[in-house]
Amino acid sequence: MKAKLIATFILGIFILASCTETGSEEFCNNPGATCPDASAIEATSCCTDQDCYWIYNGTQYDCNGDDCSTAINTIVASACASAAAGIDISINDYDVLRAQMQAVTNKLLIEARSASGCEY
Repeated sequence: MKAKLIATFILGIFILASCTETGSEEFCNNPGATCPDASAIEATSCCTDQDCYWIYNGTQYDCNGDDCSTAINTIVASACASAAAGIDISINDYDVLRAQMQAVTNKLLIEARSASGCEY
């Protein structure tokens, strides 16, 4: 009985350790997002099973994947600055753009977590 208990305990530690090891597979995607004035946003979202980030203009903007709003808002504000000047664009246009960019990050995070075999 003790041997089974010890074996179960060791197996549990092994399973836990395999899900927390670093170096998990990274998934990246440039969503092809565009500003409301139709100018392209050259940004890429990348996620591992635990972390996500966006890259825009050579700068990495970290986020946790579940909420990348700060990174996305910064990128949209920078990329779409020209859109705000002299063009009648509704706030809703930007909300839709930010939601689309967050959806890409959510998808990558799910793919990375599925590939790692760990439950979150």
